[in-house]
Amino acid sequence: METFTTRGLPPPLKAAYWNALSSDAFAAMEITPRNISRFDGELRREPIGALTLIDVHSDAVQIRHTRSHVTRVANPSYLLLTPLRGGFELRVDRQAAHRVASGEFCLLDHALPYELQHGDGVRVLCVDIPRATLDGLLPQAALSIGRIMGGDSCLSRLLAALMQGLGTELAPGAQPQFAPTLAQCLLQFVAAAYCDSEDSTPAAAARHQALLGCIDARLNDPQLGPDDVAHAAGISTRRLRALLAEGGESFSTYLLRRRVERCAQLLRDTRWRTHSITEIAFRCGFNNATHFGYAFKRRYGLTPREYRSAGT
Repeated sequence: METFTTRGLPPPLKAAYWNALSSDAFAAMEITPRNISRFDGELRREPIGALTLIDVHSDAVQIRHTRSHVTRVANPSYLLLTPLRGGFELRVDRQAAHRVASGEFCLLDHALPYELQHGDGVRVLCVDIPRATLDGLLPQAALSIGRIMGGDSCLSRLLAALMQGLGTELAPGAQPQFAPTLAQCLLQFVAAAYCDSEDSTPAAAARHQALLGCIDARLNDPQLGPDDVAHAAGISTRRLRALLAEGGESFSTYLLRRRVERCAQLLRDTRWRTHSITEIAFRCGFNNATHFGYAFKRRYGLTPREYRSAGT
């Protein structure tokens, strides 16, 4: 994970550095600290598949992404923002200004001007999303720009909870290892949360994928059960089982398959070469090595050891 900070710089240089850093990480913009003499900011960046997670800690600033800045962005991306600590005031294009608080999120488009301002000690988790990756899942993305979401529906609550969980993983000093599949999971959550009609076919598909993503995000929890996912989604366990059944798999079948697939991925990952097979199995939510071995061989036709050796 890349980490950048203004700490240690002379105060006169901090604003220029923070402007250049933010314009590189997001899009061309102008940032004005409220008090440059005591301003500090830290930005941490981690790519996940086609997406980029950007964790920003900052003292009070005003951010302006103007029409002039828009013309300088060759490939404008989308930006999902969630305050993890504090909040900010946001105005998109000619819309009225709105307050975005912790536990809420909003979607920005770098092809549109916007203004954002916040006080000291704010932490915001951002997801930079290439345009094509979201447009394919959310054809009417333009209708969602600037809309503040949070506890509006079970899907928005799921996305807010996932973003909070990612923020925990990105805590200072942590060394997160995110699977590339998390990128698709996040995209499905965003598309599902912003679907206008929950009864439409695209919305139903997005809702189903979001529920699967909620399970994927907690594969390493050996105690994970349908009640936990249903509670996070704000629906009944019976409703959860019915929605999952529409995809052709029960909760337990999907959970077992995804845990085995996650183990297979780590067994072939050179970064996990020094970890034992049992450690990997337990890391992926199994609590019984024998059960893991049986499930793995039934899925891949090889024992975990044979599978790992075949990949070397």
